Amino acid sequence: MKLRLAAFALVLAASGCATVPKPGAPEDWPARRAALQALDSWSLHGRIAVAAGEDGFSGGFDWSQQGEIADIELSGPMGGTVMNMRVDGDRPVVSVDGKSYSGEEARQFIDEHFGQGRSLPIDEMRYWLVGAPAPGAPHAETLADDSRLAGLSQSGWQVRYDRYQPVGAIALPARMEMTTAGLRLRVAISDWRLPP
Repeated sequence: MKLRLAAFALVLAASGCATVPKPGAPEDWPARRAALQALDSWSLHGRIAVAAGEDGFSGGFDWSQQGEIADIELSGPMGGTVMNMRVDGDRPVVSVDGKSYSGEEARQFIDEHFGQGRSLPIDEMRYWLVGAPAPGAPHAETLADDSRLAGLSQSGWQVRYDRYQPVGAIALPARMEMTTAGLRLRVAISDWRLPP
């Protein structure tokens, strides 16, 4: 029976049918990390709470990642879009109240709302949100007993993973916290979508 299951698993792996990278066994963190870093098409829906010094905000949080393009939407506690942000590589565009800001204007707008020098590291966050460090940048990892990422320090930020949820064949974060000097983001994710 075990031999048949192993053969069946080998046929599935060789068939190339799956479009979502499959991580290795839960205890194989390097393979899992590489598979999570390879995810380049996904979306999430959840809630975010932002604390920036004396100021704060909480509301809906949607993020859609398609290759290098990230579309991010923040909505108020009772619904209604508060801010849309699109980042294509290093080109951010922020839309608020019918006005759009791009390039340096967008960065200044973000600084005004999150605090000078506290710009959101969108390039890294796309990886942090799926439970992996951003590739190519120094980092320190802490693994849980199940070999999932429990904590991460990268680019001046600390990321803590409180809970994961099954999404198809993999587990993705359900609750996490990202902090840097004077800024804290708490994220609760209720819905993940991956390509079929």
